[in-house]
Amino acid sequence: MTLTEGQKRAIEKLDKEMEAAKDPCSKYIAEQLLQLATSCPEVAEKILAEKKSLTGALDAIKAEAKKHAVGGCACIDEIQTMEIACKYYNIDNTEPAAGATAAHQALGKTPETSMDTGTGAAAVSVNLDDFF
Repeated sequence: MTLTEGQKRAIEKLDKEMEAAKDPCSKYIAEQLLQLATSCPEVAEKILAEKKSLTGALDAIKAEAKKHAVGGCACIDEIQTMEIACKYYNIDNTEPAAGATAAHQALGKTPETSMDTGTGAAAVSVNLDDFF
């Protein structure tokens, strides 16, 4: 598959932002966005928007989690995380099943390690105090 010039620039932008990121959440988001950008030129163009950044996406995720926090703690799973990041970048999430599969593959999960079996749970617990 040949990448467009926009896809190449989006990959470079995300790579630089991922290198500068100090937290695993930012790196996870960047990896997921890289997958989306390499598979869809339109997504790459949205990632290249001047006012959009990985830091901004993480801030949007934190803000959404904070709205639902109880006692300073909120839990959101990787699917919700990517939905918020996609909304931030104005990326249409028309195929949630594909997004879920990509998120699970990135985390090394298979259908056998689902919540039904109690292993490989798909929830991430985040204490908002860790970000401030």
